[in-house]
Amino acid sequence: MSDPSAGLCASCRHQKLVRNTRGSVFSMCLRSKGDPAFPKYPRIPVVACPGHEPRAEPDGRERARPPAAG
Repeated sequence: MSDPSAGLCASCRHQKLVRNTRGSVFSMCLRSKGDPAFPKYPRIPVVACPGHEPRAEPDGRERARPPAAG
């Protein structure tokens, strides 16, 4: 299993970490619920995603976007 905190998903407001009964953790994309173009469980690490939206910091500010891969 890959580290679900690795890649672009770790900073996205649409990521939900899902733990199974054996303790494995998977990164689920909540955008997949309304748009089939987004995989429910993307392959990690995601390095580019058109649906990425930065997750807000605890103080309410948005996180800076990671630099574009290039």
